[in-house]
Amino acid sequence: MIVKRNHKIFITGTNTDVGKTFIGLNLVRLAIKKGLKIIPFKPIETGCRIIKSKLVPDDSYRYYKLLDERVSLDLINPYRFKPPISPNMAIKLARKRINIRNYLNKIEILPKHDYLLVEGAGGICSPIAIDGLNIDLIKKINSPILLVAKDEIGVINNVLLCINIIKKYKLTLLAIILNKIENKQPIGMNNYQELSSMIKKPIIQINNKKPSNEKSFEKILKVINFKN
Repeated sequence: MIVKRNHKIFITGTNTDVGKTFIGLNLVRLAIKKGLKIIPFKPIETGCRIIKSKLVPDDSYRYYKLLDERVSLDLINPYRFKPPISPNMAIKLARKRINIRNYLNKIEILPKHDYLLVEGAGGICSPIAIDGLNIDLIKKINSPILLVAKDEIGVINNVLLCINIIKKYKLTLLAIILNKIENKQPIGMNNYQELSSMIKKPIIQINNKKPSNEKSFEKILKVINFKN
């Protein structure tokens, strides 16, 4: 089953906690500002809080509020679990059966939209269902990829490994988002410069601590061709 959409993007990462939601929220916010009809979709979220006897997914809830609650939280994020562990293990511990086809079916019932932004769970090779990894879901959705990487020591290795698996799956990598989360970095480290010398794909730097990154997010929108 291949999910067909005119415009879509899958945000994945080199690992967990690299800033995928930060990137996704800013892209959705900018797209809305430009008058684009966009729907964010986070198929599964773990590490959810219990509020008034209900599981609340922090990341997905932020997308929900960004859309002014016009789209149900259950549509944005259909599957959620309390343990802060891999989706696959959370599913197993809950004695559920959630596979990639379930996610594809949930995409099909999303409200009408022109643009679909999917945010995965964990890194590109993290198990997202009982029958596959994030990259297997990307393959089924048939979506181009934004790869988010934390700007830190070791990121070059992580990015190159991710690019190799993307090539193996014959998928399209649109850009690498080098997300600077920590302001203090080793003297002399320049991951942007080193990666740029090794990779032909666009590398866009984001400073997570900077009050405004709008110019950088404009570059990302241009790369993924989200426009009226």
